[in-house]
Amino acid sequence: MSEVFNFDDGNQRFEVRLRRDDNDGYYVVIKDHEDNEKEITVTAKVLGTGQFQFTLENIIYKCSVAKDGDLRFIHLDGADYEIRRVDELEEEDFEETVDEGSLSSPMPGRIVKLIVKVGDVVKKSEDLLVVEAMKMENKLISPFEGTVTEIFYSEGDQVEANVPLMEIQQSETSEES
Repeated sequence: MSEVFNFDDGNQRFEVRLRRDDNDGYYVVIKDHEDNEKEITVTAKVLGTGQFQFTLENIIYKCSVAKDGDLRFIHLDGADYEIRRVDELEEEDFEETVDEGSLSSPMPGRIVKLIVKVGDVVKKSEDLLVVEAMKMENKLISPFEGTVTEIFYSEGDQVEANVPLMEIQQSETSEES
């Protein structure tokens, strides 16, 4: 049985799948945000609290790991790394962000479907587009009733977090409610 963990190192998200082998080792598959996979075999043992030794490609490494909530601080070969565990993407974390009619994705991803086009009149909570992030498709919805005035990206485009994806002009009747 495999265990799956998702992490973010501040530059990209990646998935780590661990599966025990028969010799106290692990098969590890690391997949980056572009779906590039690298499979490695690691033998590891715990030396003490937060202290580990592992063998990778016949080289023995020692590392220290400290946890603070979802953050992991790793010291390995004289270098320090900080990663954040992001195993559960809660739906409210992926809700649209709106700034004066701009609709943005709070996470980097890829636009897999544009549901509306410029000129469309949309209702509050109507689906506007679908962004794939971390292998999950997430619908972004209209925060209010209005008209789509501009769309900045096309289907298939990669988008960064908090970058405007489209503009919606709020209707006057929507502003009154």
